[in-house]
Amino acid sequence: MLIAKIDMVNKKEYEESEIYKEIKIIIPRSREELEKDFEYLGLNYNNYTTQDTHIKECIFMDKEDEDFAVDISSYVNDMICKANRSGYTTPFQDIKKFYNIVKNFKEYDKYKILAIMEAEEDNIRNIKDVLKYAQNIECFDLTEAYDNQELGRRLVYEGEIDIEDLMEYADMEQLGKEYAEEKNMVNTQYGYLKQERDLTGYVEQNNEEEFE
Repeated sequence: MLIAKIDMVNKKEYEESEIYKEIKIIIPRSREELEKDFEYLGLNYNNYTTQDTHIKECIFMDKEDEDFAVDISSYVNDMICKANRSGYTTPFQDIKKFYNIVKNFKEYDKYKILAIMEAEEDNIRNIKDVLKYAQNIECFDLTEAYDNQELGRRLVYEGEIDIEDLMEYADMEQLGKEYAEEKNMVNTQYGYLKQERDLTGYVEQNNEEEFE
């Protein structure tokens, strides 16, 4: 089971003073517990906005998939630091939405979100960009190959390349390289990522999901 340990502060206090309250909590978490957590920060859980909270750190943990937890934690915390340097904060609501999406990912989608965060690193400014990609995970395809030669072999074995086209290549690496360039595939440590259709706009969720 995926859980997240977050370090949360009152955004106004954090921005205006070197002395501020912060609290470390683990989600999923009950409404009653969150109400107490927010009260400690001087906030009302039943009446707060994206301008009230900031997440300083978010560590994901999953005993059944420790590698994914470590990698997604690294990407998310790099994003939090990058956003903070650019003047963006990371609200609790958005971290909660991201958690509620990712916790339901199957293995293939887990690798896809990691590949996206690697390939789109320069385009990810803050948590809302990460959420946009997570909400549009089906817009991407991931071919599990780790270099051009392996990609070329997979294309042949899976029937993606006609025999006539194959005869033009002296080696699988060249085949994989040219195919990746033609299809605008990005080589990541998780495989070759290809965006298959345009993303939809960021979807606001009017009714907040509660943690189970």
